Amino acid sequence: MCKEGILNDKTTKTFCGTPDYIAPEIVLYQPYGKSVDWWAYGVLLYEMLAGQPPFDGEDEEELFTSITDHNVSYPKSMSREAVAICKGLLTKNPAKRLGCGPTGERDFKDHAFFKRILWDKIENREVQPPYKPKIKGRKDVSNFDREFTNEAPKLTPTDKLFIMNLDQTEFCGFSFVNPEYILTV
Repeated sequence: MCKEGILNDKTTKTFCGTPDYIAPEIVLYQPYGKSVDWWAYGVLLYEMLAGQPPFDGEDEEELFTSITDHNVSYPKSMSREAVAICKGLLTKNPAKRLGCGPTGERDFKDHAFFKRILWDKIENREVQPPYKPKIKGRKDVSNFDREFTNEAPKLTPTDKLFIMNLDQTEFCGFSFVNPEYILTV
């Protein structure tokens, strides 16, 4: 989920997102802006480098406590630069988080982890990707694990009473709101 229009110094307090990727400021109901995107990128990068998420818990409450209170452990196999960028992105204080300062994006791009990246060439689409999957057609799923493609699709049943009792004002300002649920402002 994302909320449009959160630019520059504008903030929101909407509690939304994928639990594993939610930044501490969301969990703590603090106003936030793009800082949460840098955090989520840090979680994704850590997962890709370490093979597991940086925070865990038996349930959402434990997960959120881990996000707000626990320090991340880094595998010895991660390079110094990889640890440094993850630490920068997973800094609990959004004002000190990599990407959130006055020269935010520049600080990110200039980080030692990306020393071999030619940002201008990437932005101009002049760099060939190291791997380009072969796709046979629009509905080709051969690049996905069969464990997932063989699963029968199931819709999650919604409890209309539960949804009707949610504070829908949390979603004011979103570009799409389900018309079945009336927002009162």
